[in-house]
Order: sequence, then C-alpha cells, then structure tokens
Amino acid sequence: MKIPIFSIKKLYFSNKNSKILSINQFEFHRGAMYLFSGSMGSGKSTLMQILAKNKKIDKGLVFYEDNDICSVRKAAFNKDVVFIKQNHKRPWLGGSVKKYMIKALKPNFNSDYKKVLKKICNAMKIPNYLLDADISLISKGEFRWIVLSIGIALDSKVLIIDYLDKYLESNRRIILNRVLKRKTSHDGVTIIASSYNPDFFKMSTSVFIKIDKGRIAQVRSVTHKSK
Repeated sequence: MKIPIFSIKKLYFSNKNSKILSINQFEFHRGAMYLFSGSMGSGKSTLMQILAKNKKIDKGLVFYEDNDICSVRKAAFNKDVVFIKQNHKRPWLGGSVKKYMIKALKPNFNSDYKKVLKKICNAMKIPNYLLDADISLISKGEFRWIVLSIGIALDSKVLIIDYLDKYLESNRRIILNRVLKRKTSHDGVTIIASSYNPDFFKMSTSVFIKIDKGRIAQVRSVTHKSK
C-alpha cells in the first residue's frame, strides 16, 4: 500500500482558546486534487497554512511522506511543496512581468528556464503584452494569474493554493481547470486547494471536501468520464 503524501491524525488548532480546526483523520494521496470548501472562518486557510508548514499545530500529528512534518527541514520541504497564498506582495522595484517570472523560475531550472517559461505561458495563455507590462501596473487579476502560473511552473510534488478562484473570471477558470487536471493526471502532482465556489473546478478536482466549523463535514470522490 502506497504511503500518503500527507496524513492527518487528531489535528487540533485553536486561536485564543477558540477552536479553528479539529480533524480526526484524513489522508492525501499522490496525483490527485483535493478541493476544500466552506463558509468564511470554517478553517480552510488555516489548514492550507498548516500543510505548507506556515503554522504550527496545537495537538495531533501531520505527516509528510510518513515523516512528522515538524521534523522535515524547511529547505527540503520547500523544494517539494509550493504554497500560493491568498495574498502575494508585488516587488517594490517593479519591472516587466517577464523579468519577474524569470527571476522566480531561473533558480529552479538553470539553463532550461526559457523552455519552462514558454511552456507555462502557452498553457496559461499569457499574451506578450502582459509579459512586457510593468508588474506594478497590471491589475490584481492579472497579477494573481502570474503568481498562479509561476507556482504551477515550478513543478513541485505538491501544490497548495489558498482561494483557488480569487480574481478569476470564467475564461481563466476554464484554462486553469485544464492545466490543473494535466498536473495531476499527467505529472502526478498532488494539488490541495480551497475555494468558495467548488463547482467551478469539477473538471480538475478528484476529491471535494466540505469543512464546517473546523471539522470535515463531507468527503466526495469524483469520477471523471473519459472522452
């Protein structure tokens, strides 16, 4: 039996004595997309941050590849796991979108970064005018799209995305669905994301999970019909 990439056992997290999360047991397996939904304050973002090693738990255990996540070195973990937060700060100095993307991709791919950049721009339908635009002047939606593109292009084992549909209109949601579906089914990446509108991502999602008041209230697997 394959070891889950993440597993949770009796996880408890609180804030000033107020319960945020209480999850008895849950496993995340490789090459699948797990989409969490729930109302504001249900615990979705907190769970994303815990899985990304951005928050420490109060009680219980979280395992990454059968190792206690607390014992996994941050540098090694960050090579395997990419976390796209709800809010991402823009660079102070500005510069073109293309330079911003190259700066993020080059350390991971060295001389292959140009191929990686071209591939993700084609997949995410990023036009040349946007690549040439000043990163400090593009819209919030455009900047979010660039951040998503970089995170996907880094080709990690795990991709965690908080608020998947933030700033995305219908055309970009369709594109993102296709890209994420390929990442799981073709590249074997595990995707863990949160969304207020899970129906937007039926095409790419493997498992829908509803969180209510910090607890997992519903888990539903999705069978995609082959064309």
